[in-house]
Amino acid sequence: MLNIRNLNKKFNNIDVLKHINLTLKEGEILSILGESGCGKSTLLRIIAGLETKDSGDIELKKDCGVAMMFQNYALFPHLNVNKNIEFALSKMPKNERDIEIESLLEKFKIKELKNKMCDQISGGQAQRVAFARAVANKEKLLLLDEPFANLDHNLRHTLRSELKQMIKQNGLSAIMVTHDKEDAFMLSDRIALIKNGIILDIGTPKELYFNPSSFEVAKFLGEMNSVAGYNIEVLPDEFKQWLKNKRYMFRPEQIISGNKFEANVLSYRFLGAFYELELEFMNVKFKSIINSNIEISDKFGFDLN
Repeated sequence: MLNIRNLNKKFNNIDVLKHINLTLKEGEILSILGESGCGKSTLLRIIAGLETKDSGDIELKKDCGVAMMFQNYALFPHLNVNKNIEFALSKMPKNERDIEIESLLEKFKIKELKNKMCDQISGGQAQRVAFARAVANKEKLLLLDEPFANLDHNLRHTLRSELKQMIKQNGLSAIMVTHDKEDAFMLSDRIALIKNGIILDIGTPKELYFNPSSFEVAKFLGEMNSVAGYNIEVLPDEFKQWLKNKRYMFRPEQIISGNKFEANVLSYRFLGAFYELELEFMNVKFKSIINSNIEISDKFGFDLN
């Protein structure tokens, strides 16, 4: 669907994007994940044709149109929902346009909103309208700029699944930029982690989470134990080999309840469904996440997952 090779961009002699290489398969959802100012939105705008690249190549599949959903949805507040969608179909003959609008209103469950002004509808409803307008011309590549940034936590959770389902059911491919790892984990087939204009790692959510390329990548995606600075030679051979296979870093949830080893419990925190334990085993300290229905004492029997 899309192939980006050695893409570079500067603003005022400052490197914003450096040697970006990315591919997107048909039907795939790719997230560009990174903190504010890392270059992810600039990359999206270059793909959309709203910014020019300094160098590099972007190859888009022949006859593949591009649609973009902006962070604030970019709906016209002085127009109703029907007119906002109609705006995207202005080149279509009137009779065909009316049929297509009715179809989109039905598909995205916003038919009852058709005569409402866009400043009178909720954030979730606005997202559906923006999505309907974005796909109205049946473009096959959808670009999403922080699509959940303006929604509260509960609505975000609901609409993530809904948006992913709409993308897949409509046979689209999508690139989403986000600073929120939960957005990326829940929607993406693959994630590209970007920092200071450089892609640090790319893979499926599970690959990046459990097999990150570096400790920097690992920490960005969640709590990670590292045994750097500890004398691991004192540990049992099985534990040492496990650490070697994990490249000496591992997630707290990879220390599970069991009877193979026993650690001292230094402290613990109740996190609702889970406890976070701080453990010490043969002078090596690390954290574990366990189910909160397990009774906590000053000793914790554990195994390696």
